[in-house]
Amino acid sequence: MAIQTLPEAMTGSEATRARNVRRIGLALFAIPVVAAAFGVFGPRETTGTASGSGYELTVHYPQATRSSIVAPFSFTVTKAGGFGDDPVVVRLDRAFVDRLDFQNWYPVPSAEANDGRQVVYEFDPPVGDSLEVSLDARTGPNQGYSSDDYHLTVLDGDRDAATVTFHTVFWP
Repeated sequence: MAIQTLPEAMTGSEATRARNVRRIGLALFAIPVVAAAFGVFGPRETTGTASGSGYELTVHYPQATRSSIVAPFSFTVTKAGGFGDDPVVVRLDRAFVDRLDFQNWYPVPSAEANDGRQVVYEFDPPVGDSLEVSLDARTGPNQGYSSDDYHLTVLDGDRDAATVTFHTVFWP
């Protein structure tokens, strides 16, 4: 008795169905590949601005990023007439900082406080009308997907002077 090793012949409709299933599978596989080729999963960056109480705040932030990729984040605080002897104080959502593999600020803050939800950074007053700060960071490793709004606020004393709300998508 011979053992049959060839599959039984398919009918025309079975062959058509099998071919269509393969085509659908290939199309589903191609979707994330094409999306990645067009940069959907990052990295992408953009800029947001706000002004108030004599301050102008410009934030350059990652719009879409993924695990272990450089996350460019910087901001500029401008105050016509300069800051005098007053420190420049900003408040940033802690959830954003927690998603990053944080290296250092340039310049380094002179003080830092954390209330659990937000981190407050105090910078020595710059010479001139503007303080430019950049963060050396990468998106933290092993990040799950998230798509959230974050806030960076410059403070004028105890009051919010200007707030930039920015949206970042973190891909795994």
